[in-house]
Amino acid sequence: MSDTVKLRPVGAAAHTQLPVVLVVAGSDSSGGAGIEADLKTLSAHKVYGATCIAAITVQNTQGVRSIVETSGATIRGILDAVMDDFGRKDVAAKSPLRAIKTGMLTPAALEELANIRDEVDSLGIKLVVDPVMVSTSGARLMSEDSMASYLRLISGSFLVTPNYLEALELAKAVNLKTDGSINSIEEGKRFVLELRNALKCDNLLVKGGHIPGFSGESERRIYDFLNQNGKLTVFESHYIDTKDNHGSGCTLASALSAHIALNRPVEEAVPLALDYIHHAMSNFEKLGRGNGPLNHTVVPCESIDRVLTSSKVPVAEILGDKTLFEYLKSHPKVRDGWKRYTEHPFLKLLATNQLEFSRFLYYLKQDYYYLANYAQMHGLAAGVAPSYKQTKAQADIIGSVVEEIERHKQKLCDKYHIDYERDSDLDIELHPGPACLAYCDYLIKVSRHEDFLGIKVALAPCLHGYYEAGIYGNQVRENHDGSLGVLSSTAESEIYDNWLSDYNSEWYFSAHKEGMDAIDALVKNQTISVTRMDELVKMFSDVVELEIGFWDEVIKENK
Repeated sequence: MSDTVKLRPVGAAAHTQLPVVLVVAGSDSSGGAGIEADLKTLSAHKVYGATCIAAITVQNTQGVRSIVETSGATIRGILDAVMDDFGRKDVAAKSPLRAIKTGMLTPAALEELANIRDEVDSLGIKLVVDPVMVSTSGARLMSEDSMASYLRLISGSFLVTPNYLEALELAKAVNLKTDGSINSIEEGKRFVLELRNALKCDNLLVKGGHIPGFSGESERRIYDFLNQNGKLTVFESHYIDTKDNHGSGCTLASALSAHIALNRPVEEAVPLALDYIHHAMSNFEKLGRGNGPLNHTVVPCESIDRVLTSSKVPVAEILGDKTLFEYLKSHPKVRDGWKRYTEHPFLKLLATNQLEFSRFLYYLKQDYYYLANYAQMHGLAAGVAPSYKQTKAQADIIGSVVEEIERHKQKLCDKYHIDYERDSDLDIELHPGPACLAYCDYLIKVSRHEDFLGIKVALAPCLHGYYEAGIYGNQVRENHDGSLGVLSSTAESEIYDNWLSDYNSEWYFSAHKEGMDAIDALVKNQTISVTRMDELVKMFSDVVELEIGFWDEVIKENK
């Protein structure tokens, strides 16, 4: 006896573009450090990881038992193959390889990296060097003879990430005088400033986990020192009292590489990567009998404002005399897009009866799918609302949207004989198109990573943009000569009248006003970092462009 089990078909989806990071490092059989930790971390940050395994280690959380090095010829072949596929511009018009991250390196790996260094630099591929010299358990992972090659690799690198003990080894190698101790933040700054100058790298992050606590502190803190092209920043965080930190250095360097591949500036990449490490160390049941690994499956935070607790200013200072909505739509990075959205050619075509009715039907079908997603977004917002009143407000909005969806559905059935349940397998337009998918996918991504304010800002362009679009469309309609244009009946023209009138009505103005008041209430008397405000501006701008794309797709086939 046998059964045939059918799986659902894969629907259309917006294409996801992943930047590539090539990791050159050792393999850890226990999975907590090395290549294994690197790949887990890159995947968690939605970055594609390619690998060149410099050595295979026999190890577990208790220690390294033996190391088998990869031959130089094999390493050379791997680097050439990955560069051919992902890095060289003559192979791909848009090369996805953004960074090369190194971990434990053998003499052969150092030599082969040196052989491609000029090409890597010329292609703008950023080199992130994690100078792995000693494992957490104390095993030495790099020979002293390799130090000169290591220093050549570090020179000119984009970012170098030693822990304090490794930094002391590097200082010794470049003849930088130090007594081996840091007793204050100022001493730490001075040491990192001098070390970066001696190493000649662009950016240097000296991790503070091995720096002894400073005297006079009532609670132990960790200080990570970043020297960014001469600009010093100290990141202060709580000390996590655990020995389960196997692979923490590899994981941090890979998280940094992911953010760099995603084009985040270093000053943002460092606190976000540190936050990921802190959560990965704190959110895991112990594995293994030695120094346990981290939980690489924690979701990375993408918002600087949620990670940092300092450098905030009153929102009122940023907004001036504007509401938050007015500030966002008139921002230099948004205002041109906002005009293209609220005065879109779709509106003019519709207002002058030059939009084919079949294209309007396509819009209604796509909008039905979007509205269902829009309701879900408000449900997700309710789950992170900061008060029960705001949760109730989201529930009311969902109720209103559901009513609109049902009216939408009934209208399509009564007037156009379109039934979603009956016709979904026969009419491809009842499935989301590329623009609708891209829009909905973006909103879902926002809902997974953002707080309540972020979700509300992402939803704002739809509500408020349609209000202003309604004003513009009705103005065009008032100056229209009344001709049917490409329409076949007065009834179709009346449908266009009704659609435009809905968004220029008293009830929609009330919704627009309530929406502005709601997001203003969220930021009233609050503080915010300039970086967080920039994130909100970008999110608002992104959604405006998605709205434009939605209407672009509708008129694309208009004759």
